[in-house]
Amino acid sequence: MPDEKLNLTFVLNKLVLFKVGFLVNPIAGLGGKKGWKGTDLIEEAWEYFESGEQYSFGRVKKALSSLSPNLPLIFYYCDNPMGAKILEEFSFEKDLVYTPLEERTAAEDTQEACRVFLEKEVDLILFVGGDGTARDVASVIEDKIPTLGIPSGVKMFSGCFLYHPQDLGEIMEDLVAEELITAAEDVMDVNEALFRENKVHATLFGHLMVPQKTGLIQGGKISSSITSVETYEAMALELKEEHDLNESNVVLGTGSTVYHVLKAINVEKTLLGVDFFENGKIVNRDVNEQKLFELTKDKDITIILTPIGGQGFLLGRGNQQISSRVLINARSIKFVILSSEQKLETIDQLELDLDSPINVPDIRNGYIKVLTAYHQYKLTKINIQSSD
Repeated sequence: MPDEKLNLTFVLNKLVLFKVGFLVNPIAGLGGKKGWKGTDLIEEAWEYFESGEQYSFGRVKKALSSLSPNLPLIFYYCDNPMGAKILEEFSFEKDLVYTPLEERTAAEDTQEACRVFLEKEVDLILFVGGDGTARDVASVIEDKIPTLGIPSGVKMFSGCFLYHPQDLGEIMEDLVAEELITAAEDVMDVNEALFRENKVHATLFGHLMVPQKTGLIQGGKISSSITSVETYEAMALELKEEHDLNESNVVLGTGSTVYHVLKAINVEKTLLGVDFFENGKIVNRDVNEQKLFELTKDKDITIILTPIGGQGFLLGRGNQQISSRVLINARSIKFVILSSEQKLETIDQLELDLDSPINVPDIRNGYIKVLTAYHQYKLTKINIQSSD
């Protein structure tokens, strides 16, 4: 049936191509595994990119590979390093419309490319990046053109991103067939200097009109600040009595729920970093992916996580230090997932956004237990697809 729809669409639109304005933030997401709180260390990020670390390029290749070659698309694209190299690997019609002035691009290049897309009257702007890139796009586009983000940042609190890069193919089929509506989604960004100091100060910078399809668009982050101290203390008591933290090697994930629950048992973890807990105390704070790989290799590890409110992500948003290779190279892994009932009510299902598949323990028929209070667990649906 999908092939029939695509073939019919192609016949009806063979003289009218669906116009996609396409741009890539080359250095987006490079800070994730390094434990940065964004890709805000610009000079260092460019040095890593130029030495061959091109995280965003890998993300967009997975997205574009999901597109059917039968889709009648034309890409209005930007020269290197903003997407040309990747797009050359695909056979879609394309038109180079913007060339950056410098080899190291900046926010101004994203904004200028968007102005060109407006002039070309594209049907959709497809960008690759995180919240900072979304903010730059929104500063020019506002509500003028439907816009969609391929997730490639560190945090991605904004509501304009796909859940997974490989979801692009499905949503583009429906867009070309004119089967989707668009709606305004918040574009949020945090102050990364304060973020590095364990202070979350998120600001609304505008809105983008985003195609809507349940299960494919992540939506914006919803705060869990309404959780009571008593709820945190109840979860902490369960951790202390039932999960033998003092006898385990424990990876403490990011987020306020994990922070407050551990604080209730007198463990002062970093709010927005990943910490390693061993022999009853934190022995390494705010670790990067390489250090965490070394600390956990060939060990039995417990990983304490909390999902992002409204989005459901356990891994792949703001905690890329806990990578596929960390999980695969541990001798065994055990997830302990913490969430208030209120936060779970904002989540359709839990999500992993990893670069390689992993075996998630304790899943039963697509559901996993989430600790919500003392001796209280809620079976919650989990999507374990990887980015492969």
